[in-house]
Amino acid sequence: MPGAPQPFRIDEQYLRDQVLRAYHENREAGDKSAKVLAAIRQFLSGAPGAAGARRYWFEEDPPASIASFAEDLELTEAGLARLVLQPLLEQAQSASLSSRRELVDNLAVYVSSQAGAVAVKARLDETLAAGLVAAAIIGIHRTGPEPFLEVLG
Repeated sequence: MPGAPQPFRIDEQYLRDQVLRAYHENREAGDKSAKVLAAIRQFLSGAPGAAGARRYWFEEDPPASIASFAEDLELTEAGLARLVLQPLLEQAQSASLSSRRELVDNLAVYVSSQAGAVAVKARLDETLAAGLVAAAIIGIHRTGPEPFLEVLG
């Protein structure tokens, strides 16, 4: 949905930093980590740079891109897409129903909390889980929760 209104404000630079940290700390890790990193990299391809485009490629066709992201996560581990996305979507919907302008009061604490749960349940490195959560939040922020909800059914 090009031009879709962003449902809440976030510090997207903080989220991009989490993704980069996950990549640098896990790029030589095992097969499961490589699959998660590949899913993140594919989803966030075309990331905004200092002088580059201001849009991610997933914004051009959110339903197809989000479906591909979820499928890549499911190929890594069954249930991983729902494990990551469901709590984020619930929080985004809660924020949109209230008068809040931010997704959460403290984004760093929220990402860390969600990453901890994902890391334990999916047996992932916590830094990698934080990068995955951050990538998903960027997507939800840019497209709104609707295309993600459709994918999860």
